[in-house]
Amino acid sequence: MNQRAIDLVRGFLEGLLARAGEAGRVEASWKAQGVYANLVGSFRRIPEEDRFRGDLARLARLHLRAKGVKDVPVVVDVNGRYALHLEELAELARRAAHRAVAERRRVKLDPMPPDDRRIVHLALADFPGVKTYSVGKGAGRRVVIEPAP
Repeated sequence: MNQRAIDLVRGFLEGLLARAGEAGRVEASWKAQGVYANLVGSFRRIPEEDRFRGDLARLARLHLRAKGVKDVPVVVDVNGRYALHLEELAELARRAAHRAVAERRRVKLDPMPPDDRRIVHLALADFPGVKTYSVGKGAGRRVVIEPAP
């Protein structure tokens, strides 16, 4: 855990909220080897879109580098929506893995972005009896879950 990184990200995002005239708070913690910052409030100007969250995370990482903290991943969430998405994705992966094992056949998930595919692979990394891999190109790339030999 890097408490300095957590504090710097929290302060940076609190400053952005204040400058934007938004009332809210920043909940920041250390998760999965990086800083997870959740902006909590009823925002008028803060969109919950993935692209905006990603932009905020990149800005927070640049702020960390400027303060001498390097190579710390940052995830920014708005009202916990991204965390909920990750949990739903992991649950989808577990259900598909159970189906692959029970039916002894490969299960192809719908195409998804790289970050979502990574979550599926990580969710099933220790799942007994299955292996995962990605197939396809570009926007059509998907995860395949199949019974392990």
